[in-house]
Amino acid sequence: MLEKTLGIAIKNIHYKESSSIVSVYTESFGLKSYIIKGGRKRNATVHSSLFQPLQVLDLVVYENPKNSLQSIKECSLALEQNNIYTNIIKTSLAYFLQEVICLSLKENASDKDIFNFLHSSVIKLNTYEDKSLKDFHLHFLYDFATLLGFKPYDISLISENKQERLDKLSLLINFYQENITDNRPILSHQILHTIL
Repeated sequence: MLEKTLGIAIKNIHYKESSSIVSVYTESFGLKSYIIKGGRKRNATVHSSLFQPLQVLDLVVYENPKNSLQSIKECSLALEQNNIYTNIIKTSLAYFLQEVICLSLKENASDKDIFNFLHSSVIKLNTYEDKSLKDFHLHFLYDFATLLGFKPYDISLISENKQERLDKLSLLINFYQENITDNRPILSHQILHTIL
């Protein structure tokens, strides 16, 4: 059955010679996995390159609740002026958030609150100036954990300096690993040490 939905790309894995398997958090169906056959070919109808982490997409998908792996009929960018991948700070934050989301969510029914939170976070990441991004990841971690039902211990999310920011990030990552990610480590935060 064909369905239209907004989606936020989470993960993109090469599959076989020219295909990809992508994870997308959709507005209508929650976290879903899709196979894009031939998506890495130059003339692909749906191209795998559209599924960079946190890319917001307009999708037409084949939805069959009996299948764990769905397919996509049409895909286009929903945010034409996405500047995440032209800015090293925003790119690094996107890959960090992508890892956190992947480790925190399981495929399930749609949750509009989660979709709206992820969507608004992508919009903020696109529109914020670099100086406004220093504590962006801390706010994301705190708010996302709270949305998932695991409110972190009270901490101030405003940092006076880089070391304070790193200390708070370490506290939040430990909280995630103990309460949300089943002790699976979050690794990509290490690159944030050099850019924020």
